[in-house]
Amino acid sequence: MVEPLRDLTFFRRVALVDGAPTWPNGYDACPDWLRLEIESARNI
Repeated sequence: MVEPLRDLTFFRRVALVDGAPTWPNGYDACPDWLRLEIESARNI
């Protein structure tokens, strides 16, 4: 499911569905997980 996200055109088709970034193929990312990833990247 994540392979299509490598294509920038497809990646840009993201939409928020119930607060979660979601792509047309149904892949979504947990907002809490994304926040933790962003915060940990800042601390590197």
